[in-house]
Amino acid sequence: MGKPKVMEWSRNHKLLIFFIIAALCFFVSTVALATLDRDACKLIEHKPDNTTQDEKKIEDPNYYRLPRSVEPENYKLMLNPNTTNNSFAGSVLITISVKEKIKTIALHANNLTIHGISLTNNNSKGIRILSTNMSLDKRELLLINLQNELDIAQYKLFILFSGRLDNKIVGFYKSNLKTGGTMVASKFQPTYARQAFPCFDEPDFKATYDITLWKPHSYVALSNMNEISSVYDKNVQMDRVTFATSVPMSTYLACFVVCDFDYKEADINSGGIGRNFKLRSFAQKQDLHKIDFALDIGKRATEFYINYYEVPFPLPKLDMIAIPDYVSGATEHWGLITYRETSFLVDQASASATNKISVANTIAHELAHMWFGNLVTMKWWDEVWLNEGFASYMQAKALEAIEPSWKVLDSFLTKVLHPVLSIDAKLSSHPIVQTVATPDQITSIFDSISYNKGASILRMLEGFIGPENFRHGVSDYLKKYEFGNTVTQELLSSLEPYFKKDFPDLNLTYIMDTWTLQMGYPVLNVKRGDEPKSFIVSQSRFLIDPDAVYPNDSKFNYKWFVPITFKTDTATKNEVTWLADTAQDVTLKINADDKWLKINNNQVGYYRVNYDESTWQALIEALKSKSNQLSGADRSQLLDDVFALAEARAVPYSIALDLTTYLLVENELTPWQTAGNVFFGLEDRLQYSLVYDNLMKYIQRLIRPIYAKQNWDAVNLPIIDSLLRTRILSLAVHYQVPEAVEKAKSMFYQWLNTHGTPENAPIHQDLREMIYYNGMKSASMADWDKLWAIYKKEEDVQELLKLRKALAAPRDTTILRKFLLMAWDEANIRSQDYLTVVVQISANPSGAALVWDDVRARWPQLVQRFTLNSRYLGNIIPAITASFNTDLKLKEMESFFGLYPEAGAGETGRRRALENCKNNIRWSTYHLKQVTTWINANYQS
Repeated sequence: MGKPKVMEWSRNHKLLIFFIIAALCFFVSTVALATLDRDACKLIEHKPDNTTQDEKKIEDPNYYRLPRSVEPENYKLMLNPNTTNNSFAGSVLITISVKEKIKTIALHANNLTIHGISLTNNNSKGIRILSTNMSLDKRELLLINLQNELDIAQYKLFILFSGRLDNKIVGFYKSNLKTGGTMVASKFQPTYARQAFPCFDEPDFKATYDITLWKPHSYVALSNMNEISSVYDKNVQMDRVTFATSVPMSTYLACFVVCDFDYKEADINSGGIGRNFKLRSFAQKQDLHKIDFALDIGKRATEFYINYYEVPFPLPKLDMIAIPDYVSGATEHWGLITYRETSFLVDQASASATNKISVANTIAHELAHMWFGNLVTMKWWDEVWLNEGFASYMQAKALEAIEPSWKVLDSFLTKVLHPVLSIDAKLSSHPIVQTVATPDQITSIFDSISYNKGASILRMLEGFIGPENFRHGVSDYLKKYEFGNTVTQELLSSLEPYFKKDFPDLNLTYIMDTWTLQMGYPVLNVKRGDEPKSFIVSQSRFLIDPDAVYPNDSKFNYKWFVPITFKTDTATKNEVTWLADTAQDVTLKINADDKWLKINNNQVGYYRVNYDESTWQALIEALKSKSNQLSGADRSQLLDDVFALAEARAVPYSIALDLTTYLLVENELTPWQTAGNVFFGLEDRLQYSLVYDNLMKYIQRLIRPIYAKQNWDAVNLPIIDSLLRTRILSLAVHYQVPEAVEKAKSMFYQWLNTHGTPENAPIHQDLREMIYYNGMKSASMADWDKLWAIYKKEEDVQELLKLRKALAAPRDTTILRKFLLMAWDEANIRSQDYLTVVVQISANPSGAALVWDDVRARWPQLVQRFTLNSRYLGNIIPAITASFNTDLKLKEMESFFGLYPEAGAGETGRRRALENCKNNIRWSTYHLKQVTTWINANYQS
């Protein structure tokens, strides 16, 4: 490079040059560089030297774990983001502890440029580095090869690096604001910290952090800890912000944000458990009025957790922030929780009850992690259910406590339990605790098994151990292992003493191992015993395909240690009867005058139940007579169980359909949510069959009694009543109750055609999603263009959610093709929302084939944009193929997967997609005739 070019480069990179000088000064002030020899600071090279015998694993491209011979103790990290040229410069000084003699230091780095590395001992003497290299395989390693063996001691590792902020929404990245401004944020869970700075990026390598961020003078810098200094440097017209030393934490929990947002704050009253502190909620300035709801839920949920866990919040502050570009719903970075805007912002004037409950659930989930996941962290990602399953259950418990009128634990069945029972009844499922190694495998395990099944078996565990025993055990666990890493056994050991109070002869770890170490779950088969009023209960593995062939690769032989509760028309028995995994059966006895038996009270147990035909008929009669003994959860369970059993050919479909006749007298939300899901499933199966119209008429008949009780124009309804109204009106319109369809269409077009004028009357926020969507089903291109213009001007994120879904509703494929094309452009749809739009278009019967063709044609572009490491990209495959039910579609899927065999984090999703398609084909073979016969005989009253 000639002198003029050097001068030009220097002028264009003044900030980078300044940062490098600042970083080196920062390093000098910490370890005396003067003693380093010329080889101590080594530029990156490409080939490692020979490694020692102890480090052979580093040479194995199939071994992804870091050696335990080196552990980090502290990171002194400085980052300088530059949104003008979409880059960042950084330096990190890692205090490492060498546990055994080594010649190679291995840590993680990905998508970073390393400019220099040096190593010194505690006397500031430079250690000679022979070579450094970034691993060329998928392990994302930075290897530092030394000339001589390191002794067992403490050392300082200094690395100067840079990276990019653009074209990604993981790691350290730039987010563009609608106002034209920019911000930078980080998203590290599970394996993306290595894209922001070189680090030991595994959860068990906990260390403390001293973080320094550079920012424009008018901006704010945020990190996990409280700010301790901010110094303005007039040379570069930027502030250097330093934060307090953190508590020990995993790399994925570190967080950095630089933005020009504003905040509101609330005081957290710890109730004497630790110190009081501030909770701050940040958002773009124009959205500040939309953070009051999140701040209120956040304050009350945090105070609930402090009291519930009886463990202080260990940090001096807690921040929450809404970020415009965010790949997940939210991430539990310690002391700085980051949210997608739709998971955080609530405009009380336009957000629906569903929006509010969704936001509250996300906030309660992330706050639960501050203790369960952050304070105590799983040792490795195969135990991620300890984090996610627990937070998923605790969010429901927290909201049940602080907003009891929402009845969140009732909706747990329809939102959490039932969906995962469906997934876990297939061979494409996996155990809760599953061995994972690669980044793709790690990100893919953040799925409904870890979250929903994890939460469900914790609910079952609490059910048989008792709520207070459960709480005490969890509190003991957090106190014993604070700032440490654990495995499932250590949680169960903390709960064991409380379990032993009622079950001294049983082993809790063994019981729970049957639920965590093997996939699937049992169906309890109930038959009448020889003695009067006795029932024999046995178990078998429940699979949707009863003919599925699988290896007996479980040490428990796919049997479970099952807690049984039951009720009859005269009594409820909550005391647990155990059906051991090794027992053939167990006998239950009921009272002489009892008319029926129903097992699994409120569906707390993670299993299904099948009865003999006479007991099913007795239960159907009990439902029709509105028995007070059967709770809303019980009724919901019976609906969900019987249709799954019918599909699995364990009961005749006529029994399942007979049971739906009771819905004429059903008035509660949870059973109607389940009924809606059951009907959507039937509709998918039958939409191209001759019986489809009669199915619609049958469902109309069931809906009419409760539809007649709803008021379209009511305002200020309690949340639970509003949710019920929305569910019923939505079902009535979807299943074409004529007056409901006409009302929805009339409301929609009145709104659409007067939008932006004084005559425009906004639709009630709880009804908007349903009315927008159903109103657009028969829309013309001109109607669609009007709605698109409204969408482009809309600024409220919750309203944008509703509008995006409506834009995917038209049955005209020309419109859908246009939307699909426009959505690819990030100027129209943010990358974080694109895959959701694709799935929404595919859920439209007119869009399924269109999307399938587009995704196959565009697959290389999709991979380039989202990467195979994206579980969100992987999950669209089972979503967009969910209705496929022909051999032709199955062959198309197999051909596509053969053409692109690398699935990354989507490998499980592909298996699930294939299995779903085969099950759909099988359904027509076994059930279509029987279901058609029943519907034709019963669609009229």
